[in-house]
Amino acid sequence: MTKAIIFDFDGTLTELTLDFQHLKVEIVKIARRYVTEETIKRFDGFYVIEMVYEIEKILGGKNTEFKFEAFERLKELELEASKGKDVYPYTRDALRSLKDKGIKTGIITRSCTDVLKSVFPDIEEYVDGIVTRDNTKLVKPHPSHVVEILRILAIPPENAILVGDHPTDIMAGKTLKMDTVGVLTGRTTREAFEKAGATYILNDIRDILGLKAVIGNISRVTGIKSHSKA
Repeated sequence: MTKAIIFDFDGTLTELTLDFQHLKVEIVKIARRYVTEETIKRFDGFYVIEMVYEIEKILGGKNTEFKFEAFERLKELELEASKGKDVYPYTRDALRSLKDKGIKTGIITRSCTDVLKSVFPDIEEYVDGIVTRDNTKLVKPHPSHVVEILRILAIPPENAILVGDHPTDIMAGKTLKMDTVGVLTGRTTREAFEKAGATYILNDIRDILGLKAVIGNISRVTGIKSHSKA
């Protein structure tokens, strides 16, 4: 029985306005003042947050200036990209509908807490738990990010669904053998979600309200797709 639904934020509950390539370029500029170009190249395939922690390790964990500077710049860029944003017009209604059904809701995001509060100032009225990168070092796709929100919600993974707009969301949920939903509101295609192994692929979070697992008739059928045009 579904007792909780956990959502990614950017691209899932609000428009994705971050330029991830630009974020990495800016953090690399900072890294160059602390480590060699050769060291930086070792992290070409890394996400920004993981790269920051890896460089911190190389610095012996003693030089906190790099990590502080990197995360401050990251927050600055994220807040810049979030100026004037709100959640999608349907987000609040969808979250409220889930709560009315007695389903707990949570948010996990690689962004900082300030971004959530800026874009979604009344967030605490609609969700039961939030875990940002400010609350955990191991962010998704690492399953610890999901484990932490499940702990806050007091719900086991088998009774929760993880929803996101990126394959990393699917990866995080699958590691814990959770049902997952890929929404087509970000930059990920249906084909990419299929490849990642999403349980459901939906147009947006409104379609979640029609899932049998949410309305009470649980029917786990891997690969179910929504054909809703809503």
